[in-house]
Amino acid sequence: MTNFKKIGLTALAGTLAATAYAQAGALSVSGTARMEYQSTQASATAKADSFAQNTTISFTGSGELDNGMTVSYLQAQAGSNVLTSQGVTLDMGDMGSVAITNYNFGGIGIIQDKVPNGGEQPWDDLGTHGAPEQGVAAPHAGNRLGYKTTMGGATVSASMDYQQNSPTTSLAVSMPLMEGLEIGAGIATDQDSATTEQDIETMYVKYSMGGISVGYQVTDVERTAANSDIERTAYGISFAVNDNLSVGYGVSDTEFEDSSLTLDEENTGIGIAYTSGGMKLGIINNTKDNAGGTAGEQEMTEFQLTFAF
Repeated sequence: MTNFKKIGLTALAGTLAATAYAQAGALSVSGTARMEYQSTQASATAKADSFAQNTTISFTGSGELDNGMTVSYLQAQAGSNVLTSQGVTLDMGDMGSVAITNYNFGGIGIIQDKVPNGGEQPWDDLGTHGAPEQGVAAPHAGNRLGYKTTMGGATVSASMDYQQNSPTTSLAVSMPLMEGLEIGAGIATDQDSATTEQDIETMYVKYSMGGISVGYQVTDVERTAANSDIERTAYGISFAVNDNLSVGYGVSDTEFEDSSLTLDEENTGIGIAYTSGGMKLGIINNTKDNAGGTAGEQEMTEFQLTFAF
């Protein structure tokens, strides 16, 4: 009888401890599984067709401190245990949020690619991801310190990182002007080394009414190297036909200061997406003319089937 009492009390204590821990924080798991068929025309004589798959899994946890602030953690993995994103965020309520992450939390990175699209930006699948020619690159891809707050309806954010002793700082502001209308701007200084630096400036405007969204964004990148500046403009439109079906179209144009690059790079994309519960079917066609200012044409058509859990 005594033994049963001891076991019962031990089990009860363990249950109470587990309950207390659960109340202190919560953990959730989510992810996606995507299958793709890609047809790529890299040049007049180079064509490739392939099947691909991509899986992601994300772990998120959060807990409230005694002072009312909230701490949260994110870790995301893709493919064969490849860590893609991780970060810790402290939500301080009216004082804003501060985080250390390896993804865009604050600064210019959170207003990149604000132009509406039909599933992917037209520069996503062709060319170098993240290059200023394709979008507003978040300078560096390592861990960074970010801060974000809301003041008078405007969202203000900043970020700073030091990768190999080359500091990068950025600032971004976005705000609604009226129902459906949003504007934003950002600046960044990216010092690649003691002698090379690039300054990035971007601004955008986006308007949504009903199921239609339109947007325009312009980005200037000034580099210390002679004749290496670029200017990129992008615009796009998306339309939600109904709760399940949406279509989009986007264009970006990049001008190069280098006099030897006489052609502008142009990316064009159209996409159709259909969702049903946790399933999404997407069809995307992207073309790129004069990549990097060099004559030529590339095209990619992609069929995607994604399941979210």
